[in-house]
Amino acid sequence: MPALIPALNRLAAAVGAGGRRVDRSYRVFCSPRLVRFTEMEYAVPRAHAVEAARAVKEIAERAAYAVSFPIEVRFVAADDALLSPAVGRDTCYIAVHVYRGRPWEPYFREVERLMDGFGGRPHWGKRHFQTAETLRPRYPEWDRFAAVRKRLDPEGRFTNDYVRRVLG
Repeated sequence: MPALIPALNRLAAAVGAGGRRVDRSYRVFCSPRLVRFTEMEYAVPRAHAVEAARAVKEIAERAAYAVSFPIEVRFVAADDALLSPAVGRDTCYIAVHVYRGRPWEPYFREVERLMDGFGGRPHWGKRHFQTAETLRPRYPEWDRFAAVRKRLDPEGRFTNDYVRRVLG
């Protein structure tokens, strides 16, 4: 009953809101995932956070998608890991979710097209449709990573279909 989802989300937020927890990060930031879903998460430059989040919200609110999950937004500082989505820039991650068993690809593809316009970089461990060809220009250290990869795995033993698609 998709029409009940907004009211249920508000109720869940009201019941779970408030209070203060202080503890080690692995205890505070982890939570059991009792609802099964599929997820896509993109990293965009922090300067585009508000515009990107608002545009994702507009996409999610379209009746065609009947999205029943909140949009997650988090921020991280720039880093220097060669293929990190946050390499060289302060970053805003925006994640979208779809309940398991519901169609997710059309929604995720539309969000990905939006993220492409912001120079978005996908979370490597979540759904996306990018290829090495589309990813290479987004990572300033791509060629350096490729050289390290070739030196450490010259025969390509540590590869699979996904790795071939996204790293070439």
